[in-house]
Amino acid sequence: MADRSKKPEHDDAWWAAQRHAYIEKNDILLSDHPSWEWVSPYDFWRTIFPEGFLQPRGEEVPWHERGGGHPNGIAIQITNRTKTVKTKTGRRRDVPVVERFTLTDDLDGVMERVIDSNRKNESVFCAPVSFFGKSRVAENARFLHAFAIDLDGVGVQELKNMLKQFRNGRDPKFAADKWVSLPQPTFLVNSGTGFHLYYVLDQPIPLIPRIVPFVQEIKAMLTDYIWRDTVSTLEDVQHQGIYQPFRMPGTPTKLNGKAAGSKIKDKYEAVAFVHNGEDGKPWRCSLDYLLGYAGVRGGKDRAELIELMRTAGRTPIERAKKLWPEWYQARIVEGKAPGRWTCKRDLYDWWLGEVKTKATDHHRYWCLNVLAAYAKKCGIPYEELEADALALVPMLEDLTEREDNHFTEDHALAAIEAYYDPIIHKLTRDRIERRTAIELPKNKRNGRKQDVHLAGARAVQEVNDRFNGTNWREGNGRKPKADLVREYAAAHPDASHSAIARELGISRTTVIKWLRDVPEESEDVAELEKPNPYDMYELYNPAMVELGAALDEYWSTANDRGYQTPPQSAMTRLEAAQKAIGLDTGVEEYWKRADAENEKREKRERETVKSSGTTVKLPDVSRETFPIDDRLTNGHNEA
Repeated sequence: MADRSKKPEHDDAWWAAQRHAYIEKNDILLSDHPSWEWVSPYDFWRTIFPEGFLQPRGEEVPWHERGGGHPNGIAIQITNRTKTVKTKTGRRRDVPVVERFTLTDDLDGVMERVIDSNRKNESVFCAPVSFFGKSRVAENARFLHAFAIDLDGVGVQELKNMLKQFRNGRDPKFAADKWVSLPQPTFLVNSGTGFHLYYVLDQPIPLIPRIVPFVQEIKAMLTDYIWRDTVSTLEDVQHQGIYQPFRMPGTPTKLNGKAAGSKIKDKYEAVAFVHNGEDGKPWRCSLDYLLGYAGVRGGKDRAELIELMRTAGRTPIERAKKLWPEWYQARIVEGKAPGRWTCKRDLYDWWLGEVKTKATDHHRYWCLNVLAAYAKKCGIPYEELEADALALVPMLEDLTEREDNHFTEDHALAAIEAYYDPIIHKLTRDRIERRTAIELPKNKRNGRKQDVHLAGARAVQEVNDRFNGTNWREGNGRKPKADLVREYAAAHPDASHSAIARELGISRTTVIKWLRDVPEESEDVAELEKPNPYDMYELYNPAMVELGAALDEYWSTANDRGYQTPPQSAMTRLEAAQKAIGLDTGVEEYWKRADAENEKREKRERETVKSSGTTVKLPDVSRETFPIDDRLTNGHNEA
């Protein structure tokens, strides 16, 4: 749990020390490391956006032609002006006016931003991504030109360590040792208190929807690899997506103060340094080079990514028709819109509790961003989400560790704007964990697939029923709702599937199942994505989390021992977990039966050994001789 005590605010002496360190770090790169050279803002962006790649200024874009037009770079400038806006609930707040600027092929806009931002002391940001059009939304992104990693908390010693590990990465004697080497970046940008590492690609990556998750994963794994205690004083890794803009070289940093009329006379700009290759040109990275450090999705074969890039992530429609006939019929033939899986509000409430107890300074924004995603997934109205998010602000502000990183209501409201993002509900577990630094409970099936895992659970339930003369399905599990659904539909002929589901407290899938022969409402026929109800229910129900862990322990200990009777601890835990969700168990009766079966098996084995004329010491299968599983005492299976 994070320390809730308020960190002392930084005084003028702290900021003076940061400015002194900023100068010292620039001197180290300029004086002590000849492989690094200062590079102008124009040359920096010319390396990322080569001549002829971006749209020429004044070009009439032939969008009607296939492949017509060129992408643009897009910079945003956070001005010192403010405007008053209203949230969806009518709350008024003042926000900075943000100006957007297009970077065309001549890159004249780069120096225009540098001059204007320094005159006004305003921050300017740009991502190493080219976009079609003038809006920097993900759907308009065309190419990723570089992976940019934001390393915060880089002091003088951390910079020296980082530079040494870059050299090791180029030295054949050390390159293979990943503990002492780092991949060589193209640019280092001194952003004030940290550094931005730019890995400019030799071939820009087309940001096709099917490829984007892979590219996001590569950046996340590259960040995990680079962010280590030798190069940053911060313990928590900070992840950003591939569209994240970074402070442009040549523009002001936080060290200049915030106001337009700052009294700081010296200018502390973001300064870029380039590493040139053997040809004297800026070093560029191949994707294969970076994968050697980052891997792909936990180390899976890179051929999957290569195939995605070759096919543009698309499955030919004729092949899709054979692979997914139901999808083809619904989406292509009938033209239905895609649906989505909706969860009970327990998931939202659970995450709200996680934020209150586990949020940390550098992940507060993303914690509320995920809260918005779960609100959307669970059908929570925006008004309730906003109230909950604002109520968290005092607690999140108490986590502040640095004077330049306070957390306000404006930050909270900006984070939950994602509620209206049409794809926010598709956030993956891995991305949530990386962005928030909060671990999500996972299904622990000991490597078994879900159907095998559930088959084991049902086997235990059947044994219990056999000894108790009961039926676990009575009063438990999902029951057919045919009569209930059809009676309600007959009494309310104008009710849609969703309305029936809400009224009866069941899923829309169940309603559709029992009204399959009834004509569907055209306005409410959205194809449902194939959910994994067991995963979703287990995720936010502590009782199911514990039951899954208990079943996992039961089967793993039984399999490891090779005998029918697992340790007492496993059966006792399983009994408690089943009772917690309303399942009666017959543990003692089961043990008597199991012991009897073991005795018969041992007798047969002894007779076999005796008849073979060999002497073998049989193992003791008494459950008392086996210690409690270590996982019960190390917290791995806690709900």
